[in-house]
Amino acid sequence: MIPKKLMLVFAAVLLLGLTGATGTHPSADTAPDAAPAPIANAAPAAEVAPLAAPTPAPPAVPQPAAAPAPAVVVPQAGSVKVLDTTAAITDPNWFRQAYAEGFRLYVMHSTAWGTCTPWQQTQAQLKMALDAGLKIAVYTRDASCWENGIKAAGPYVSQLQFFALDIEPGGSLVTRAMVDGVRSLGVRPVIYSGSGMWPGLMGNSTAFSDVPLWDTDTSNLNYARWTANYLAPAPVQYGGWNTASTMRVGIQQKFEHTLNGINVDLNSFNASFLK
Repeated sequence: MIPKKLMLVFAAVLLLGLTGATGTHPSADTAPDAAPAPIANAAPAAEVAPLAAPTPAPPAVPQPAAAPAPAVVVPQAGSVKVLDTTAAITDPNWFRQAYAEGFRLYVMHSTAWGTCTPWQQTQAQLKMALDAGLKIAVYTRDASCWENGIKAAGPYVSQLQFFALDIEPGGSLVTRAMVDGVRSLGVRPVIYSGSGMWPGLMGNSTAFSDVPLWDTDTSNLNYARWTANYLAPAPVQYGGWNTASTMRVGIQQKFEHTLNGINVDLNSFNASFLK
């Protein structure tokens, strides 16, 4: 057994050793914390280039709107182009050119203007028109001149498509005797008038609705795009005409158009009416 005194000494020494081992200061064998050693041969960190500012997109260049496709004008089935004029025409080529441009009927004033005297130009011009392939018809500004207007055609009377009784302000009013007289000469009568003229002149009489109507309704027609259509502008009923059973046979659509140097009026006719 260890003596008590010796045991006290031993306990003191043991306590002293334990206190030095657990102090707050590091022991002499422990190195202080150090920064981590650099990696051998490591490349320096790459410099990060600043992001370039985005290049703005060029402003959009406005494009012109596409031109609309021209409207397709569909000709009325069975319509033909017709011209009427009071002009003196001496060149046969003029009639050939009119035919080449699509005209198929030539209507001329057949008496000297302001009279019932047959015009000396009538037969020569009718012949040139026929030679060019055109059909022919005649009229007089004064409907009462109907007889000499027809006789002015001379040997071409039998080839006349019709004689037009012109009913408009400043002329004569139509009578049944005129209509019957035209027929008696072997020529078909046609009445030329319009919804703005007939009602005031003839009291909107329907007594002549059995006579074919050459109507008039003019506008600013574009010749370059014009196609024959005897139903345009839309028919207006008057005098008993322009019903399902009394539809007009022709329509004057433009006044005073210059056709190859000659003033003419432009018309469309129902082709089935022409012989």
